[in-house]
Amino acid sequence: MTSAIAEAIYTIAIVIAAATVAGTYFQNTAQLNGALNVASQNAKDAAMTSLKTVFAAKTSSDVIEVWVKNIGTGSIDSVLISQFDVFFGPKGSYRYIPYNKTSSPKWTCSIAGNNGLSDLHPGETLDITIYLDYSLSTGDYYFKVIAYNGVSSDYSFSL
Repeated sequence: MTSAIAEAIYTIAIVIAAATVAGTYFQNTAQLNGALNVASQNAKDAAMTSLKTVFAAKTSSDVIEVWVKNIGTGSIDSVLISQFDVFFGPKGSYRYIPYNKTSSPKWTCSIAGNNGLSDLHPGETLDITIYLDYSLSTGDYYFKVIAYNGVSSDYSFSL
C-alpha cells in the first residue's frame, strides 16, 4: 500500500512538473512570437520607407530650405514627420537641429504643393526650412535627415 501511495505521489509530482515546464515553454514561445512580429513589422516599415534629398538652397542669411522626396512605397504619417532628426552645418561641424522649437536653431516643414501638412505620400516632396542662429558664409555644408525608423538621406552642397 505504501508503494502505491508513493507511486501516486511521484506521478502527481511528475504531472505538475511537466505542466510547469509546458506552461513556461508556451509563455516564452508567445513572448518570442510577439517580439518577432514587432521586428517583422519594423523591417517592413523600413523597407517601405525611402527618402532622397533632391536640393538645398539658402533663402536668407540664416535660413536654408531643403527638399526631401519620399521615394518609398509607403506614406509617412504627419505626426511621424515631426519625429525626424535633422542635422545641418558646415562640413565637419554640423549639429542636431530640433523640430519647431520657439527659438533658432529649428526646422519646420510642409509638403511641397500642398496647403497644409498631411501624410507624405510616395512621390511627394517634403519642404524643410531650417532657421539658424548664425549667418551662413561661403563654404561646404552638410544636411542629413533621419526618419523615425532609421531610414536616412544626406546631402552636401556649397554656398
